[in-house]
Amino acid sequence: MSWLETLPAVFVALAIVLLPGAALAWGLGIRRLSLFGLAPLFSLTLAGVGAVIAAWLGVPWSPAVVLAITVLATAGAWFLVGRRAALDAAAPEKWPLVAGVAAAIAVTALMVGRRITQLVGAPDNISQRYDNVFHLNAVRYVLDTENASSLDLGRMGGNGSGRATIYPAVWHSLCAMVTQVTGTEIAVSVNVVNLVAGAVIWPLSVVFLTRVILGPRLMALAAAAVLSGGFVAFPYLLMVWGPLFPNLLSASVLPAALATVILVCRIAPDTDEPRLRSWLALLVGLPGLALSHMSSVNALLAFSAPMLLWKLAVHVRGLIRARAPLGKYILPVAATVLAAAAAAVIWKLVRPGFYGGWKPHQTVPGAIGEVVSNAPAGTDVAILTSILALIGIATIVRRRTLWWLLACYVVAGYLYVVDAGYEAGWARDFFTGTWYQDVNRLAAYLPIFAVVLAALGVTAVVEAVRSMISRQGGRLQSLFPARRAAFMDVRGIRLPDLAGGVVVCALLLVLTQTGTVRDYIVDNKIFYQRDTKESILSSDEYRLLDRLPAEVPEDAVIAVNPWNGGSLAYAFADRKVLEYHQTQRMNDDLRIIAQDLANAASDPKVCAAVRKLQVTYALDFGEQYLLNHPSSRMYPGLQDLEKSRSLQLVDSEGEAKLYKVTACG
Repeated sequence: MSWLETLPAVFVALAIVLLPGAALAWGLGIRRLSLFGLAPLFSLTLAGVGAVIAAWLGVPWSPAVVLAITVLATAGAWFLVGRRAALDAAAPEKWPLVAGVAAAIAVTALMVGRRITQLVGAPDNISQRYDNVFHLNAVRYVLDTENASSLDLGRMGGNGSGRATIYPAVWHSLCAMVTQVTGTEIAVSVNVVNLVAGAVIWPLSVVFLTRVILGPRLMALAAAAVLSGGFVAFPYLLMVWGPLFPNLLSASVLPAALATVILVCRIAPDTDEPRLRSWLALLVGLPGLALSHMSSVNALLAFSAPMLLWKLAVHVRGLIRARAPLGKYILPVAATVLAAAAAAVIWKLVRPGFYGGWKPHQTVPGAIGEVVSNAPAGTDVAILTSILALIGIATIVRRRTLWWLLACYVVAGYLYVVDAGYEAGWARDFFTGTWYQDVNRLAAYLPIFAVVLAALGVTAVVEAVRSMISRQGGRLQSLFPARRAAFMDVRGIRLPDLAGGVVVCALLLVLTQTGTVRDYIVDNKIFYQRDTKESILSSDEYRLLDRLPAEVPEDAVIAVNPWNGGSLAYAFADRKVLEYHQTQRMNDDLRIIAQDLANAASDPKVCAAVRKLQVTYALDFGEQYLLNHPSSRMYPGLQDLEKSRSLQLVDSEGEAKLYKVTACG
């Protein structure tokens, strides 16, 4: 299969993540760049909330659910809020500005999309890593149960209860919808959704954040779009490590969520959105962020803290200057205490029940160096982006503005440094427990603020160059006399500036898409290739799984070892398996089959377990295991089955073998 053949699936994924949210944003009265920037975040909310409501009502999950909730939400927003004249106070950006930014985003999307396809290889390749066993099977689970609720996805495997049933399901629901609409394989749908998240949603969200912070400045916004595609930490690191696909989706919209906080606080110089609409944007976006991955809610809390403290400080300073009575201080103090208490509760509760146990890989100074050089987790230094970000920092210091932005960057860097450089202890537990004390998850947040700082750095450099040229006698003006002024200006955007912006962005694009990013792709595409020493599935196993639907009845249950890829018979062949992922709890019956299925003919307790669990087939995918984890060795009953009198060989492809259980008829 070629990537060209995936275009229908790509367009469907784009429609799913853009159109519902854009309709809701329009209903709220949001227009142009803000509409484009908030559309993906709002779409995730509609999908996530719609899935929960549909499950509660017993309605099967399908695109119709998203369509219905979009129509209802948009109509409600329009009649309650959107048509009110008071909400139309914000002046939308000029269309030439929107067109220029859209062009920059489109070019960046093509470049990032190209890199993602290079990383993945073939469209039906899968990430051959640990977490993907769960994610691929979870997409199949959504399709089979027609339930995409984040309150129920943890039930896959049959042993979820209480909080264990909750798992952020928006990413899985999007993949399932792509498969429902196009009929494409789950593996292809997964790659398409990841491509859209990394190449489209991410630059849209980053540009919106930059627009809110730096204002409607074409150079800054175009530079932000181009620079957003020049980081290893996002999206590529999350596609390789784990893989962390739900984190990828939630992090891609986090910049947009942060932008809504800035709008609510009204701390950016060019903030012009009405307060009510800003609050609604924040409240509408939060469910999408949470149901994509709750760790991003904690990230939102951490990065919003400097903004809220800055807003509080400015407000209190105003009260002091106005010599306000003591009673005026009660409300801000009370609000601050309540917000801090709520944040502390969320910070404590929204964290996994176990930690990864990863150790620091750097010293504290070395970790700081990785932050400044945009080289997290031992990746190569991003020289250009780092220099531009430092220029942006110097600009903030010199102009004495946007200090809170610098503080947000410091918070993101500190969280990374804690994980990368601190030894195990309370600091790592408290500050980074939400992210399993995993440095890769925290590295993905660093580009959010580095992009904005680098975009500010680009504008500072361009302004310096323009000033230098102006001081040399205005030679450019002599090239364009006054009678040509009308030609040289298109609705407020001067054509020389536009031409210079194109040159600058083209240069940035070339420099950011070579070197660090290119080398990382070359070094890590092995994790999507088949027949490597660490792959989940070999080419032989792929071919056997392709034939499985014709050889195994739909109601059959297959005994598998989840550590050698056997569990993926569910995702690839739509056949039930005993264990859907490596962390599924093993009960006594599962343990008996895992250890003694080969001896079923001579051991009555094995046949009792076989009948109870309705096992009729078994897969032997050999002894190449994920991570060579000790748990992978707990399945001797599913090895060397050709010697067993309890099973009969049905099909084989190389070392991959399918057996039918014959001893317990």
